[in-house]
Amino acid sequence: METGKDSLNRFYRVIEQTDFRGKCVSPQDAIQFIEHLIHDELNEKERHLVEEYHLYDWLFPEYYLEEEKQILDLFSQMVSERKTVIYGTGIAANFLLNCGFYKRIAGIMDQKKPGTFFSGKVIMSEEQIAESGITQIVVAAKVKNYWIITKKIADFCEKNGILLRGLNGRNLLQWCGSGFLKQSRADRQYFSLSSEKLRAEIDCHDVISFDVFDTLIMRKVMQPADIFQLVGHKAGIKDISSKIYAEKRIYADRNNKYEKNIYGIYHTMQDLLMLTDKERDRLMNLEIETEMQMAVCRKELVEAFYYALSSGKRVFLISDMHLTESMISKILAGAGIEGYEKLLVSCDYHCGKTAGLFHIYRKMVQNEKCLHIGDNEISDGAASVEGIDVFLIRSALKMLKTSTLNALRGYAYSMKEQNALGLLLSEMFNNPFALHAGRGVIQVGTYKEWGYRFLGIYAVSYIDWLVGQLKEGQIDKMLFTTRDGYLFYDLYQWYRENVDSDIPEAVYFKASRKLCYLASMSNEESIDFYLNYDDVYAPDELLEKRFLLEKDDIFPYSGENKREYIMKHKKKIFQKASLIREKYYSYMKEIGLQKGREYGFFDSYCRGTVQYLMEQFVPFELRGFYLGKIHNTRRLKKVQSFYEDKGEYLRLDDINIKRTLMEYCFSSPETNIIGMDADGKFLYGEEYRTERDIRHMLDIQEGIKKYFVQYYSSFQPGQEMLGGSLPNAVINTMDFVDLVDECDDMSMIRSIDDMVNKGYAVLET
Repeated sequence: METGKDSLNRFYRVIEQTDFRGKCVSPQDAIQFIEHLIHDELNEKERHLVEEYHLYDWLFPEYYLEEEKQILDLFSQMVSERKTVIYGTGIAANFLLNCGFYKRIAGIMDQKKPGTFFSGKVIMSEEQIAESGITQIVVAAKVKNYWIITKKIADFCEKNGILLRGLNGRNLLQWCGSGFLKQSRADRQYFSLSSEKLRAEIDCHDVISFDVFDTLIMRKVMQPADIFQLVGHKAGIKDISSKIYAEKRIYADRNNKYEKNIYGIYHTMQDLLMLTDKERDRLMNLEIETEMQMAVCRKELVEAFYYALSSGKRVFLISDMHLTESMISKILAGAGIEGYEKLLVSCDYHCGKTAGLFHIYRKMVQNEKCLHIGDNEISDGAASVEGIDVFLIRSALKMLKTSTLNALRGYAYSMKEQNALGLLLSEMFNNPFALHAGRGVIQVGTYKEWGYRFLGIYAVSYIDWLVGQLKEGQIDKMLFTTRDGYLFYDLYQWYRENVDSDIPEAVYFKASRKLCYLASMSNEESIDFYLNYDDVYAPDELLEKRFLLEKDDIFPYSGENKREYIMKHKKKIFQKASLIREKYYSYMKEIGLQKGREYGFFDSYCRGTVQYLMEQFVPFELRGFYLGKIHNTRRLKKVQSFYEDKGEYLRLDDINIKRTLMEYCFSSPETNIIGMDADGKFLYGEEYRTERDIRHMLDIQEGIKKYFVQYYSSFQPGQEMLGGSLPNAVINTMDFVDLVDECDDMSMIRSIDDMVNKGYAVLET
């Protein structure tokens, strides 16, 4: 194999044959020239050198960064699939053109410069791209710029069927396009509807009928058939997965030759699965029970239902359903819906809404002026044939499709993810008029609501992942650090008490960067490590505030070199560090941590600094289970993370981009630990957050907990794990909502990095 030295020698031999001999007098000159050939815009002679000698095959790889290698691997796959132009004329575009893809890139797109050239490639106009049969545009830019670029060319790409991708491989029309709301006339008409208009319609009629499912009540799942997978999972039939069970249940419905109701369906299931009568009845009752568990009132419609009753209207319910009237009545009663005159169910009358059920209903109410309220344009719309006025609302799934959050549908790959999204929709679009005020844009008005909607799925997914990791290892206890572990400690405890008691015990572990820096100091190098953080305090203040030295132990500062001045105090610093280390050991023993054991270690979005520092002095092993690792994390052997930042060009995770906001949301109401005193008590810093900041943070956490508890109270954990794509997509959509009422001040919330005393807004605008 050719080594880096061999490659460089070979490059010298190539250069000797060209006009570039003078550029490579020394090895340093040669390396600088190679870096130029990799990363900069090249002239004609330089391009010829690269292409003639295929430098990207044998020379350049020696100088690629890890992120650059991954970019080339991904781009190689993308460019092999479609005729491609790249968008952009920056560093990334140069890199792709110089490193083996010059002939395979059909052109460049840059809206400001069509008709000119970049690195020898024509910058094409939209017309030229459309006429040239281009089927793919790859955005050669940093991830943070994707949204702006996508917004510029989304319409052009959609109109011409062009796939728009980022360097990280992501479909940008799907990812960023959720913010581009395109309304049809029907959408605009629907967004104009409101609870007030519905009540006005009720006032104008004598008899009111309601559809049941997706109107008065909805389910906590995305699709009605998802219920069958839940039943299959609970049933635990040997050699039949929940997915296969659901497929057979759907088949039984379509091919039912018995009674056209749930009894007939389960007679067919009995034939398919060779069940005994007892097994058949168990499964049928399990489905009915699951329907009841998954039922959620659509509050606005239930209020309209009771408004109609209180207004003296006759009220009927009409449903196309395989459950009988008595079964649906129990579900409705469990949801608090009672007082209607009659419930008409298709399976009891042997006909559906489009095949005579509304006719039967019309005979019951005779010539009275009737209004039917439902969600299905075809089946509920059939009421108009009988002279019944129709008020159509939309199901949660249909509302999602016409909202700015539509892209979420593409990220629920597994059944667990579909359930997680279904539960979210049952709250977000519980109100069929939720899109009215924002004309299709979701509005969020409380911090509890915000936490539930945007971080609930994330919390569920992390704990689901963490539990899976812990079951594979031999962790003695799981340590959740203050303050970032405050919320997740609480969630983990609830999970352990209510879902799975076999996972390791949790400990809320007092730790901070400041404390661990001080406890780990034992040489000048460790002092230098700490000094790298500080450019705020004067040297004498630094000794008191950072190193916690007593004023009497600090020499007067007379303007000398900062490091030299600090090192005059190293003996006192090491004495203080030794004291803190001793007291910290005592604390660890008090909470049951033992020498030689291995403990799980929670941290949020970090480079592993706290774990790294602790490993310098603790007598036990730590295995990190982080929310997210930041790019260029410290090289720790035992670290896993739910998300891993891959750099500015390959980053997939908006969670990492929004880590400042996440850290605020997950923090505790207590202040940061800055050290320990001689009595072994923890010392705390000043509180930099306002009462409002803390109140909003706790409200957000309450919303997160509500979703978390609802999810695990509704759905069993199961074998498959929740992936990271859906929670990341949900977090991404927080950019596509309007913050109103209480949440209108979110941009004013500020936090601070207490290591460097740097303040920042938690929400970027």
